[in-house]
Amino acid sequence: MNKIFRKEWLLVHSGDLLSYGGLVLCLIIFSVLSQGKLWSAYNVGILIQAACVYAILAMGAVFIYSMGYMDISVGAQIGVYCILCILITNATGSLLLGFLAVLGLALACGLINGYVSVMLGLPSIVTSIFLNSIFGGVQVLLMEWVDTNSVGIQYDMSLLKSIGAMVIAIVAIAAISIYLYKYTQLGKYTKAIGANETATKLSGVSVTKWKVFAYIFFGVCIAVGALFLTARTGSAGKGTGTGYAMDIMVALLLGGMPLSGGMRSRISSSLIGAFTYVILSNGLTLSGVDTSYVYVIKAVVFLAVILITCRKKGGVLPR
Repeated sequence: MNKIFRKEWLLVHSGDLLSYGGLVLCLIIFSVLSQGKLWSAYNVGILIQAACVYAILAMGAVFIYSMGYMDISVGAQIGVYCILCILITNATGSLLLGFLAVLGLALACGLINGYVSVMLGLPSIVTSIFLNSIFGGVQVLLMEWVDTNSVGIQYDMSLLKSIGAMVIAIVAIAAISIYLYKYTQLGKYTKAIGANETATKLSGVSVTKWKVFAYIFFGVCIAVGALFLTARTGSAGKGTGTGYAMDIMVALLLGGMPLSGGMRSRISSSLIGAFTYVILSNGLTLSGVDTSYVYVIKAVVFLAVILITCRKKGGVLPR
């Protein structure tokens, strides 16, 4: 009986064991290969600064991926939000106004992603492709309007750039995300949609409503992530935000998040995955691996995780 119980427990928690094991393995391997540089005060600060944006974005993305969906417009949105935040803050002298403008735009995009796709009968990824193209064009137009390759913020963002502020932001977003995901209908129904959208709809749940709420919360996380990315870099340009959509997907996979969504989705996947991804990238660099090989190694790791964790009959890709 105990053997059967242990076998069932291992099957249920295999994804969690692999994700936590992957994080521990990265820490051990790169602690050795970097000759302890991974744990230097300076490098720990770099890890937290990098992980802050990824963790915040990934926690919001969990609500989308748990429904079996994805949003590839994240990177383009972040690029535009960073630029707008800088331009508005520089023009008004108020960081609050810059952030509120970005937050309003992010909420509107969340509404479009969650509502318009349902009304038009389109897969959510189609709407995100549309938004990705729009935001990509807006990003280029904004930089052409200011006639420069990048803009720097004139406001003192040293407080938001501090490690303490970033840790507080991660903890605060994590607390809100966990509460919404575990103790409210938002988390319950987003997982139900991922498990079986048709059955969820037939049971009387307003699928459209909860899709919109999920995308709106993701929009809030994107706006907050853009704020901390602006604080970290101090500038933004045409290339800002490039690659974040795929980085978030990889981070969630490394954290044990099933691409198909459903009941096995966890907020912990975003945190574990974000730190694993950052440590992997940082550790390879500290270990002296050539930059060109870093991308190859990360691609191999990504493929391996896909093969191990996403083998599901009927397809593995998000809708």
